[in-house]
Amino acid sequence: MIPESFLNELKYNTDIEQVIGRYVQLRRRGKNLTGLCPFHSEKTPSFSVTPSKQMYYCFGCGAGGNVFTFLMEYENFTFVEAMQYLAERASVELPKVDYSKEAKEAADKKAALLEINKLAAQYFYYQLRRQNGQKAWKYLVERGLTEETMKKFGLGYSDKYSDDLYKYLKGKGYKDEVVDERRGMYDKFWNRVIFPIMDVNSRVIGFGGRVMGDGKPKYLNSPETKIFDKSRNLYGLNAARTTRRKYLIVCEGYMDVITMHQA
Repeated sequence: MIPESFLNELKYNTDIEQVIGRYVQLRRRGKNLTGLCPFHSEKTPSFSVTPSKQMYYCFGCGAGGNVFTFLMEYENFTFVEAMQYLAERASVELPKVDYSKEAKEAADKKAALLEINKLAAQYFYYQLRRQNGQKAWKYLVERGLTEETMKKFGLGYSDKYSDDLYKYLKGKGYKDEVVDERRGMYDKFWNRVIFPIMDVNSRVIGFGGRVMGDGKPKYLNSPETKIFDKSRNLYGLNAARTTRRKYLIVCEGYMDVITMHQA
Protein backbone atom coordinates (compact mmCIF):
# COMPACT_ATOMS: atom_id res chain seq x y z
CA MET A 1 0.00 0.00 0.00
CA ILE A 2 1.13 3.53 -0.80
CA PRO A 3 0.90 5.71 2.35
CA GLU A 4 -2.04 8.09 2.06
CA SER A 5 0.15 10.86 3.42
CA PHE A 6 2.48 10.46 0.42
CA LEU A 7 -0.41 10.56 -2.07
CA ASN A 8 -1.83 13.69 -0.48
CA GLU A 9 1.59 15.33 -0.49
CA LEU A 10 2.11 14.42 -4.15
CA LYS A 11 -1.36 15.62 -5.13
CA TYR A 12 -1.06 18.99 -3.42
CA ASN A 13 2.50 19.54 -4.61
CA THR A 14 1.28 19.09 -8.19
CA ASP A 15 -0.13 22.07 -10.05
CA ILE A 16 -3.33 20.63 -11.51
CA GLU A 17 -3.65 23.70 -13.74
CA GLN A 18 -0.32 22.95 -15.42
CA VAL A 19 -1.07 19.24 -15.84
CA ILE A 20 -4.55 19.66 -17.33
CA GLY A 21 -3.41 22.74 -19.22
CA ARG A 22 -1.24 20.47 -21.39
CA TYR A 23 -4.43 18.94 -22.77
CA VAL A 24 -7.08 21.64 -22.40
CA GLN A 25 -6.91 25.35 -23.20
CA LEU A 26 -8.00 26.89 -19.91
CA ARG A 27 -9.22 30.41 -19.24
CA ARG A 28 -9.49 31.96 -15.81
CA ARG A 29 -12.91 32.90 -14.44
CA GLY A 30 -12.51 34.16 -10.91
CA LYS A 31 -10.98 31.42 -8.75
CA ASN A 32 -11.69 28.71 -11.33
CA LEU A 33 -10.50 27.89 -14.85
CA THR A 34 -12.77 26.77 -17.68
CA GLY A 35 -12.35 25.11 -21.05
CA LEU A 36 -13.84 22.63 -23.49
CA CYS A 37 -14.21 19.21 -21.91
CA PRO A 38 -11.65 16.68 -23.24
CA PHE A 39 -13.97 13.77 -22.46
CA HIS A 40 -16.91 14.68 -24.71
CA SER A 41 -17.61 16.91 -27.70
CA GLU A 42 -18.93 20.37 -26.91
CA LYS A 43 -18.90 23.90 -28.31
CA THR A 44 -19.59 25.80 -25.08
CA PRO A 45 -17.07 25.30 -22.25
CA SER A 46 -18.51 23.29 -19.36
CA PHE A 47 -15.23 21.92 -18.00
CA SER A 48 -14.04 23.58 -14.79
CA VAL A 49 -10.79 23.30 -12.82
CA THR A 50 -10.54 24.53 -9.23
CA PRO A 51 -6.83 24.88 -8.34
CA SER A 52 -7.51 25.65 -4.66
CA LYS A 53 -9.19 22.24 -4.27
CA GLN A 54 -7.01 20.45 -6.83
CA MET A 55 -10.17 19.20 -8.54
CA TYR A 56 -11.87 19.30 -11.94
CA TYR A 57 -15.48 18.77 -13.00
CA CYS A 58 -17.48 18.84 -16.23
CA PHE A 59 -21.05 20.12 -15.91
CA GLY A 60 -21.84 18.60 -19.29
CA CYS A 61 -20.84 14.93 -18.93
CA GLY A 62 -20.17 14.65 -15.20
CA ALA A 63 -16.49 13.73 -15.48
CA GLY A 64 -14.60 14.84 -12.42
CA GLY A 65 -11.90 14.08 -9.92
CA ASN A 66 -8.33 14.99 -9.06
CA VAL A 67 -5.09 15.01 -11.02
CA PHE A 68 -4.71 11.22 -10.67
CA THR A 69 -8.20 10.65 -12.04
CA PHE A 70 -7.59 12.95 -14.99
CA LEU A 71 -4.44 11.14 -16.10
CA MET A 72 -6.07 7.74 -15.65
CA GLU A 73 -9.08 8.77 -17.75
CA TYR A 74 -7.31 10.77 -20.43
CA GLU A 75 -4.03 8.89 -20.86
CA ASN A 76 -5.49 5.49 -19.95
CA PHE A 77 -2.88 5.25 -17.18
CA THR A 78 -3.23 2.82 -14.32
CA PHE A 79 -3.20 4.46 -10.90
CA VAL A 80 0.40 3.32 -10.45
CA GLU A 81 1.42 4.85 -13.81
CA ALA A 82 -0.29 8.15 -12.95
CA MET A 83 1.48 8.22 -9.60
CA GLN A 84 4.84 7.41 -11.19
CA TYR A 85 4.35 10.12 -13.84
CA LEU A 86 3.49 12.80 -11.27
CA ALA A 87 6.32 11.74 -8.96
CA GLU A 88 8.84 11.91 -11.81
CA ARG A 89 7.44 15.26 -12.88
CA ALA A 90 7.84 16.64 -9.34
CA SER A 91 11.24 14.92 -8.83
CA VAL A 92 9.81 13.04 -5.86
CA GLU A 93 11.08 9.57 -4.95
CA LEU A 94 8.37 6.93 -4.71
CA PRO A 95 8.11 4.86 -1.54
CA LYS A 96 8.92 1.20 -2.03
CA VAL A 97 5.76 -0.94 -2.04
CA ASP A 98 4.56 -4.36 -3.07
CA TYR A 99 1.92 -4.03 -5.80
CA SER A 100 -0.90 -6.50 -6.24
CA LYS A 101 -0.36 -9.29 -8.73
CA GLU A 102 -3.01 -7.86 -11.08
CA ALA A 103 -1.60 -4.31 -10.99
CA LYS A 104 1.92 -5.56 -11.56
CA GLU A 105 0.84 -7.74 -14.50
CA ALA A 106 -1.05 -4.83 -16.13
CA ALA A 107 1.90 -2.46 -15.67
CA ASP A 108 4.37 -5.08 -16.92
CA LYS A 109 2.26 -5.73 -20.03
CA LYS A 110 2.10 -2.05 -20.93
CA ALA A 111 5.82 -1.66 -20.32
CA ALA A 112 6.53 -4.65 -22.58
CA LEU A 113 4.36 -3.25 -25.38
CA LEU A 114 6.05 0.14 -25.14
CA GLU A 115 9.48 -1.49 -25.22
CA ILE A 116 8.56 -3.60 -28.28
CA ASN A 117 7.28 -0.52 -30.11
CA LYS A 118 10.43 1.39 -29.19
CA LEU A 119 12.61 -1.42 -30.57
CA ALA A 120 10.50 -1.64 -33.73
CA ALA A 121 10.78 2.12 -34.28
CA GLN A 122 14.56 1.94 -33.89
CA TYR A 123 14.72 -0.98 -36.32
CA PHE A 124 12.62 0.81 -38.95
CA TYR A 125 14.74 3.96 -38.49
CA TYR A 126 17.88 1.91 -39.16
CA GLN A 127 16.36 0.22 -42.22
CA LEU A 128 15.62 3.58 -43.88
CA ARG A 129 19.35 4.31 -43.91
CA ARG A 130 20.41 0.98 -45.37
CA GLN A 131 20.73 0.17 -49.07
CA ASN A 132 17.31 -1.51 -49.15
CA GLY A 133 15.72 1.65 -47.76
CA GLN A 134 17.10 4.00 -50.41
CA LYS A 135 13.84 4.07 -52.37
CA ALA A 136 11.91 5.13 -49.28
CA TRP A 137 14.58 7.67 -48.29
CA LYS A 138 14.51 9.14 -51.81
CA TYR A 139 10.71 9.37 -51.65
CA LEU A 140 10.90 11.42 -48.44
CA VAL A 141 13.62 13.69 -49.85
CA GLU A 142 11.58 14.26 -53.00
CA ARG A 143 8.65 15.22 -50.79
CA GLY A 144 10.90 17.98 -49.43
CA LEU A 145 11.90 16.55 -46.06
CA THR A 146 15.32 17.23 -44.59
CA GLU A 147 17.38 14.65 -42.71
CA GLU A 148 16.83 16.68 -39.54
CA THR A 149 13.05 16.43 -39.97
CA MET A 150 13.19 12.69 -40.67
CA LYS A 151 15.20 12.26 -37.48
CA LYS A 152 12.88 14.47 -35.42
CA PHE A 153 9.84 12.37 -36.34
CA GLY A 154 11.71 9.08 -36.26
CA LEU A 155 10.77 8.12 -39.83
CA GLY A 156 11.76 4.68 -41.00
CA TYR A 157 11.26 1.90 -43.52
CA SER A 158 9.94 -1.66 -43.33
CA ASP A 159 11.73 -4.00 -45.72
CA LYS A 160 10.04 -6.18 -48.37
CA TYR A 161 10.04 -9.31 -46.21
CA SER A 162 6.91 -10.15 -44.21
CA ASP A 163 8.84 -11.62 -41.27
CA ASP A 164 11.73 -9.16 -41.05
CA LEU A 165 10.69 -7.46 -37.81
CA TYR A 166 9.45 -10.75 -36.37
CA LYS A 167 12.92 -12.28 -36.71
CA TYR A 168 14.52 -9.16 -35.22
CA LEU A 169 12.29 -9.24 -32.13
CA LYS A 170 12.80 -12.98 -31.75
CA GLY A 171 16.51 -12.33 -31.82
CA LYS A 172 16.03 -9.88 -28.94
CA GLY A 173 14.57 -12.67 -26.83
CA TYR A 174 10.84 -12.02 -27.16
CA LYS A 175 8.79 -15.21 -27.01
CA ASP A 176 6.28 -16.44 -29.58
CA GLU A 177 3.28 -15.54 -27.43
CA VAL A 178 4.32 -11.91 -27.86
CA VAL A 179 5.44 -11.81 -31.49
CA ASP A 180 3.97 -14.96 -33.06
CA GLU A 181 1.93 -14.36 -36.24
CA ARG A 182 -0.82 -16.67 -35.03
CA ARG A 183 -1.47 -14.31 -32.15
CA GLY A 184 -1.63 -11.19 -34.30
CA MET A 185 1.90 -9.85 -33.74
CA TYR A 186 3.34 -10.43 -37.21
CA ASP A 187 4.89 -8.00 -39.67
CA LYS A 188 1.88 -5.85 -40.46
CA PHE A 189 4.12 -3.39 -42.32
CA TRP A 190 6.43 -4.31 -45.15
CA ASN A 191 7.80 -2.25 -48.05
CA ARG A 192 6.44 0.92 -46.47
CA VAL A 193 7.71 4.24 -45.20
CA ILE A 194 7.07 4.09 -41.46
CA PHE A 195 5.66 6.93 -39.35
CA PRO A 196 5.95 6.16 -35.62
CA ILE A 197 2.88 7.37 -33.73
CA MET A 198 3.74 8.78 -30.31
CA ASP A 199 1.66 9.75 -27.32
CA VAL A 200 1.89 13.17 -25.71
CA ASN A 201 4.92 11.95 -23.72
CA SER A 202 6.75 10.90 -26.92
CA ARG A 203 6.40 7.17 -26.27
CA VAL A 204 5.88 5.08 -29.42
CA ILE A 205 2.38 3.58 -29.21
CA GLY A 206 1.72 2.63 -32.84
CA PHE A 207 2.74 3.05 -36.47
CA GLY A 208 1.49 4.30 -39.81
CA GLY A 209 2.91 3.02 -43.07
CA ARG A 210 2.87 4.41 -46.63
CA VAL A 211 3.39 1.71 -49.28
CA MET A 212 6.21 2.05 -51.79
CA GLY A 213 4.72 1.39 -55.23
CA ASP A 214 1.15 0.61 -56.19
CA GLY A 215 0.21 -1.74 -53.35
CA LYS A 216 -3.04 -1.43 -51.44
CA PRO A 217 -3.96 0.09 -49.11
CA LYS A 218 -1.84 3.15 -49.73
CA TYR A 219 -1.73 3.93 -45.99
CA LEU A 220 -1.93 1.34 -43.21
CA ASN A 221 -2.18 1.98 -39.48
CA SER A 222 -1.64 -0.09 -36.35
CA PRO A 223 -4.78 -1.57 -34.76
CA GLU A 224 -5.80 -0.43 -31.29
CA THR A 225 -3.95 -2.00 -28.37
CA LYS A 226 -3.65 -1.53 -24.61
CA ILE A 227 -1.40 1.46 -25.28
CA PHE A 228 -2.91 2.79 -28.54
CA ASP A 229 -6.38 4.34 -28.23
CA LYS A 230 -7.10 6.09 -31.53
CA SER A 231 -9.84 8.27 -30.02
CA ARG A 232 -7.40 9.80 -27.54
CA ASN A 233 -4.27 10.21 -29.61
CA LEU A 234 -3.39 12.56 -32.45
CA TYR A 235 -0.32 12.22 -34.64
CA GLY A 236 2.25 14.91 -33.92
CA LEU A 237 0.64 16.12 -30.69
CA ASN A 238 3.85 15.38 -28.79
CA ALA A 239 5.62 17.93 -31.01
CA ALA A 240 2.76 20.44 -31.16
CA ARG A 241 2.25 20.65 -27.39
CA THR A 242 5.61 22.34 -26.89
CA THR A 243 4.54 25.41 -28.86
CA ARG A 244 3.67 28.65 -27.11
CA ARG A 245 1.03 29.54 -29.67
CA LYS A 246 -2.60 29.70 -28.56
CA TYR A 247 -3.96 27.56 -31.39
CA LEU A 248 -3.36 24.29 -33.22
CA ILE A 249 -3.67 23.48 -36.90
CA VAL A 250 -5.18 20.04 -37.50
CA CYS A 251 -4.03 18.27 -40.67
CA GLU A 252 -5.33 15.22 -42.49
CA GLY A 253 -2.19 13.17 -43.10
CA TYR A 254 1.22 12.32 -41.66
CA MET A 255 3.12 14.20 -44.36
CA ASP A 256 0.91 17.27 -43.91
CA VAL A 257 1.80 17.41 -40.21
CA ILE A 258 5.52 16.83 -40.80
CA THR A 259 5.96 19.32 -43.65
CA MET A 260 4.11 22.05 -41.78
CA HIS A 261 6.37 21.57 -38.74
CA GLN A 262 9.38 21.76 -41.04
CA ALA A 263 8.04 24.91 -42.71
